[in-house]
Amino acid sequence: MKILVTVKEVAEVDDEFRISGLDIDEASLEYDLNEWDDYAVEEAVQISEANDDVEVVTVTVGPERAEETVRMALAKGADRAVRVWDDALEDAQFLDVDTKAELLAAVAEEEEPDLVLSGVQAGDDANGATGVALADRLGFEWAAVVNSLDLDSDAGV
Repeated sequence: MKILVTVKEVAEVDDEFRISGLDIDEASLEYDLNEWDDYAVEEAVQISEANDDVEVVTVTVGPERAEETVRMALAKGADRAVRVWDDALEDAQFLDVDTKAELLAAVAEEEEPDLVLSGVQAGDDANGATGVALADRLGFEWAAVVNSLDLDSDAGV
C-alpha cells in the first residue's frame, strides 16, 4: 500500500518584523511545515507502523527553501518525499488552487497511491480547497476534518 501526503511550507512572521515594499521582509519570515499537514503525515506514519508493506510518500510544491519542510516530514517517518518546482512558477504561495491541484495530481498519477491524505487547510491563508480539488482531479473520494482513521486493507481503502 502507498500513502501520498500533501504538505506545504507556511511562513510565520517574527514578533518584530520589517516591511519591504508592500510585503513583509523575507528576513522576518520563518518557514515551517503546515500544522494541519503535520497531522496528516503523523496519521500516515501511524498507519505504516501498524501495517505491513506501507510506503509513505510526501509531496510539496515549493522552491528550494521547501527542502526543509520535506526533511521535517521525512524526520517524522515518511519514507520518501517529492518536491515539485520550476522557476517559471515563481512563488508557490501565489499559485491558484487549480494549478496546485494539477501539479499534485501529476505526482499522484506517477506514484499511484492507494490513499491520499492532506491537511484540512493551510495555516498561512486558511484555504482548504487544495485537498478537495486534488481528490476531484484524481476521481478519489474526499472527507474533511478526519480525526481518526481505521484502515481495513482487506476491504479496500
